[in-house]
Amino acid sequence: MKKLLLFLLLTGCFCCNKNPDNELVGTWKLISYCKPTGSTNCTPITVPNDKGVFVTFSNDKQFNEYFQNTKPIEYAFLGCGGGSYEIEDKNVRIRAVCMSSSNGRLIELVSLSSKRLVLNPYGTGEYIFEKQ
Repeated sequence: MKKLLLFLLLTGCFCCNKNPDNELVGTWKLISYCKPTGSTNCTPITVPNDKGVFVTFSNDKQFNEYFQNTKPIEYAFLGCGGGSYEIEDKNVRIRAVCMSSSNGRLIELVSLSSKRLVLNPYGTGEYIFEKQ
């Protein structure tokens, strides 16, 4: 009986411990965002269905951003292409090719579920992604 109780207790502890790395892995499509227009303001933008901005996070900590029927100047998340990423507390640190600092950018991870990712890369406005 003690072994069964210990097994159930340990299983419960491990099941309740969510790992954001595992939930983040995959391809995400940018649906909408609020493009910063100042330190406290932003303009809401919805990415049209015929255009696509995708970001991928892989198990080996690689990050990539790519586009379908659009360019970074029209719609983009970072507009930087590939690089690497790390989870730091409730943030994601992305290091991409176009960034001038080797530290990359620390981006607030507002929320993460199996189907939706919300990031705040600029401190103003959220970028909303759906899992593909």
